[in-house]
Amino acid sequence: MSREIITGIFNDSFPPIMDGVAIVTRNYAYWLNRIAGPSCVVTVEVPGYYDQEEFPVYRFPSLPLYARPPYRLGVSITGLVRQKRIRGSNLKEVLQTQLFDVPFDIVHTHSPFSAGFLALRVARMRKIPLVASFHTKYKEDFLRIVENDFFATVAVRQLVNFYNKADLVLVPSEETIETLRNYGYEGPVEVMPNGTDLVVDEQDLPVLREQGAQAFAIPHSVPLILYIGQHIKEKNLDLVIDSLALLKKKGIPFRMLFIGDGYHAPVLKQRAAEAGLGEWVVFRGIIRDRALITQAYARADLLFFPSLYDTSSLIIREAAGMRVPSLLVRGSSTAAGVIDGINGFLAENDPSSMAASLELALSNEALRKQAGMGAYRTLYRTWEQVAHEVEARYRLLIEEYASRS
Repeated sequence: MSREIITGIFNDSFPPIMDGVAIVTRNYAYWLNRIAGPSCVVTVEVPGYYDQEEFPVYRFPSLPLYARPPYRLGVSITGLVRQKRIRGSNLKEVLQTQLFDVPFDIVHTHSPFSAGFLALRVARMRKIPLVASFHTKYKEDFLRIVENDFFATVAVRQLVNFYNKADLVLVPSEETIETLRNYGYEGPVEVMPNGTDLVVDEQDLPVLREQGAQAFAIPHSVPLILYIGQHIKEKNLDLVIDSLALLKKKGIPFRMLFIGDGYHAPVLKQRAAEAGLGEWVVFRGIIRDRALITQAYARADLLFFPSLYDTSSLIIREAAGMRVPSLLVRGSSTAAGVIDGINGFLAENDPSSMAASLELALSNEALRKQAGMGAYRTLYRTWEQVAHEVEARYRLLIEEYASRS
């Protein structure tokens, strides 16, 4: 039997700050803690928030990032971190720890920013391997903030310098490697696909679908299109509104459910109203209840995710686990492994093409269900499966690192 390994999972987002990478971080820690040995999360502190995870969550001081709420900028100089947790129903406790004293065997950062640099310091001080995952097309984020290509390029160079310091770089898909190479990274990189924590038996889907119909007040007679994620311009969500406007003009019945929030949400709501979609589109804001999210997937007939920004998408795998196909932009990173009409739907990055695919998917129930089952068979994998692969790669890296020392 292999000895336990002690793992630190670092990231700048973690509940209550929710995004796709926060979900990845939590599932890495949760499953590694169960199958590989003691695992913890190291992340930014959020005022007033107390954790309730079964694994330790160490938080370091942070400041609000006014350019990108609700994200925070971590500040760690001494290595002192705090566990703020709820014990039982009401008892709250705060424990202080010196992070550099934790006997990690390996550390893995899902961020190249403040949490990443803290992970690098821990790795160098303890002489252990550093794994770094690349999840995001960061240049688009930099461009939105600084609005200057030169400064965005300089920021990307600094990011590449960070990844050059890692002992192993992981990406969620083959297509993401091209993005990383375009940024200038020339080192070794490996693919480690993401998973999903939604594990539902097919026999339970009818009940969940009925619960979703009631929870979101969407009658079964009306096809439901779903989007879950950040409401930001980079997600290409204006295309959703334009496509739906064309679909409505064709007289195709549907409802569109947006779950999430972001700085672009007011614009989307205004554009939907101007397009006459007020009763056809529902904005539900952020939903943290995973049971309710599961019901939303079960009620949905199609996931609409036109992002060109994401390198991979958890919600496509989550939808696949619920036998729901996705409509994606042909050639995008998120469309990797999707074959039109077989395990999803693909369209060009324009409203007319998207509206045509929407019409086909919504009007042909047999084709839609076939694509949903295809997605389940080819795109779905659990986080437990991923964690076993990650553990094996960690152990090999630890051995390689020790042999070099």
